[in-house]
Amino acid sequence: MSLLTVNQISHHYYTKQDYTKALENISFTLEDGEFISILGPSGCGKTTLLSIIAGLIPPTSGKIEIDSSNGEANTVDMGYMLQQDYLFPWKTIKENVMLGPKITHQVNTKMELRALDLLKEVGLEPTVNHYPGELSGGMRQRAALARTLITEPKILLLDEPFSALDFQTKLRLEDFVSGLLKQYEKAAILVTHDISEAIVMSDRIILLKARPGEIKQIFTVPSDLRELPPFQARQHPSFQGIFDEIWKEMSALETEKI
Repeated sequence: MSLLTVNQISHHYYTKQDYTKALENISFTLEDGEFISILGPSGCGKTTLLSIIAGLIPPTSGKIEIDSSNGEANTVDMGYMLQQDYLFPWKTIKENVMLGPKITHQVNTKMELRALDLLKEVGLEPTVNHYPGELSGGMRQRAALARTLITEPKILLLDEPFSALDFQTKLRLEDFVSGLLKQYEKAAILVTHDISEAIVMSDRIILLKARPGEIKQIFTVPSDLRELPPFQARQHPSFQGIFDEIWKEMSALETEKI
């Protein structure tokens, strides 16, 4: 059974004079442990779709179902990681990671130990009492990942979490996040504008048309790529073929916008 079902989601933004169709009739499923990327031209509604899945905004029509049960998305089941880490500069790294349990009144010895274990897992054990300003961009994003994982969400929602990083740090963090998600057997949805990133991180890629965002095509990443870490997948012979295929479709969509 599907972990998440996106069922005929549409979303319109209204003003006093007019309205804009952001998304139109989006449907797909996310299986347990699966990684899906949402790709498309700027303004096609990728982040809006992620916000609807997270339960942050209601869709104009359609439904989000988790664990095949009817009803609105339960935000407790979601972990949201954004382009910016949004760590509180006046709190230590450990205090930032403990933010979720504090909000949900779950601060206890077990959670304290879990925070320390996660910081060790992401390679930040020596920085538990440091402040965000003392860490590099990649380290801050790893802290943000630990903060996201501590509440044990079923699904991770990733909104271009690597785009603000330099290219080398981005590549290292892609490998790290991919490995950690497989280790914890988490399902994930990534919003990105980077075709390469979508290919090396994903099991499937959903390509959206320009506004209104509709599903143009769903690509299945070859199994020989899915079995490799992202850095190695970029160098695999199968990579260029699917890249060229998606690039062709993306270029056609960009041309349609003009």
